[in-house]
Amino acid sequence: MPITPSPSYQIPDFWNVFGHSYMQYAFGTFYQTGRADALFFASMDTEGGNRRNYAVNGARATIEGYSTGGHARFYKGSKRPQRGGPYVANGGAAVFCYGINDLGMVGNTTQIKTAFSHAMRTMISRWRMSVIYENGFQVGTRTSYGAGFGNVAAVGYTSGDAAHWATSTTNANFTLTLPSDYNGEVVAVTFVGAGGVSGGTVTWSGTTGVSGTTSTSDILPSSAVSHCPVTKRFTGLTSANAGQTIIGTVTALDGGGAVMLDYWGLEAKDPSPVIVCNTARLTATGYTSNYAGWSGTEASRDQDCLDLNSNLASVVAEYDAMVQVADIDSTIGKQASMLFSDGLHPNEFGAAAIVDAIHDARKRLRPTSTSQTRNFNVPSPRTANTRKPRQSGVWYTADNTPGPAVVTYTLVAGDLWAIPVIVTEAIEFWNRLSIQKTAATAAGSIRWGIYDDVGWDGYPQEIISEPTAASGALTTGTGAGSVQSPTSGNGSFQTVMDPGLYWLGLLVVTAGTTVTVVTNQGHNGVMPTSGASGAPFQTLGAVANGYKLTGQGTSAMPTTFPSGGVATAAAPTISFQVNINATN
Repeated sequence: MPITPSPSYQIPDFWNVFGHSYMQYAFGTFYQTGRADALFFASMDTEGGNRRNYAVNGARATIEGYSTGGHARFYKGSKRPQRGGPYVANGGAAVFCYGINDLGMVGNTTQIKTAFSHAMRTMISRWRMSVIYENGFQVGTRTSYGAGFGNVAAVGYTSGDAAHWATSTTNANFTLTLPSDYNGEVVAVTFVGAGGVSGGTVTWSGTTGVSGTTSTSDILPSSAVSHCPVTKRFTGLTSANAGQTIIGTVTALDGGGAVMLDYWGLEAKDPSPVIVCNTARLTATGYTSNYAGWSGTEASRDQDCLDLNSNLASVVAEYDAMVQVADIDSTIGKQASMLFSDGLHPNEFGAAAIVDAIHDARKRLRPTSTSQTRNFNVPSPRTANTRKPRQSGVWYTADNTPGPAVVTYTLVAGDLWAIPVIVTEAIEFWNRLSIQKTAATAAGSIRWGIYDDVGWDGYPQEIISEPTAASGALTTGTGAGSVQSPTSGNGSFQTVMDPGLYWLGLLVVTAGTTVTVVTNQGHNGVMPTSGASGAPFQTLGAVANGYKLTGQGTSAMPTTFPSGGVATAAAPTISFQVNINATN
């Protein structure tokens, strides 16, 4: 029988990466240029403006918190317009790489493996969505609630800033009304799954004829102190169901529990490509050196990985051929020659093998329509490129235009600042921060950190490094001179800086007495060029070059930069030292 070659399809031109250290950390490879994501972008010839990397070292799919790299961070990278038909895909292709930390850091239990399936089902479904209706979108029209459901702030594990919840079964129902131009798309409804027995059961009905139940109870162990999404997908509906309803009724609650509706939406009938990496088995050293809490023998931990991979395959099988598994376990699993000495992180050879597995998965993608473009190259947020070379050992700060005289800022406790810095070179590490005092009668203290802005929103987002997290606030000392993060011990750090937009943050913990620091002057190219009224800045001293909030808590840098920052002139000069030759 002759062998028929695989059909040739378009290659996606915009890629998004979500996951853990295999896609973000420079440990195992010498530079981030040898990491799996970098090699994949190179093999695809993906330009810098056609990719976004949301991966975070240590991330797990089942962890909450917008800065941790889990499902909540994924929510921020997967927003969709709340639009009418046609319900088209948006955002480009996606690669997910989670799993090993879910097993190693939470607990290798059946419950964790099931929670991982819930999280991955949610991520895959959400990436395929053409429209997302947040729980508060068009209340009374698109989504209606019985008196038993109320609005609750739930930042840190929800799609938006809130959810709707029911804490009793009295009048605890919600109604989802399909749009009038609905055309048979998969309807997906996402809840907040409970850690421990603190959820409930939803029973389905409505004019669409759907039925069955969904539980949000005991999704994660109570010890996980976290939440995990639970998504119910309704398939098999048609355009005849346009304008009809799906009703969820809370029919049971755990003691003290709640059912929380986060969002719902429509998956595109011509969805974007999704590639999901499975979990590679580690060497014996990899298990023992990195995951002390992962119980069992090497063989049993291998089986935990295989079980997780089997569960993942079952989740992927719920979707069409536009979702594929990249079998990185088969390419690098337990092969010391492809892993760094820690037995966990891939070296350059292992990273290349991961890319080979991703390409194998890409070649198995099959469009759901006769138009390849509608699947493989959907509308995506492409951007232009720029370059800012930097030298090793040299100090830099945000772009600004110094004036004829030094302008200073006097520390005020609770002030939080952020100034923007663009990184364009994929070989940068930052290893020190600094501010410059002009005077200090009595010492104050500060915290500082680095925030990302993966989507180039023009506003600081999630913290990726806080040198003062372990050592506590750093004293400014007295007199004039620089205040620098230490080169070793508590407060020292080295951060991988992939190309992108970042924000240097400074939090004043205690003001001291007359502690004044040098500030930046003039525009830096990222901040607004006009004031709130639209009038352009007229003088150098009025040009905003940083965001400022006042009255903030001082116990730690916020993990998510608070909203409401005011574009302000004379932001403190926060310098960073570059290390091009960092070693792992």
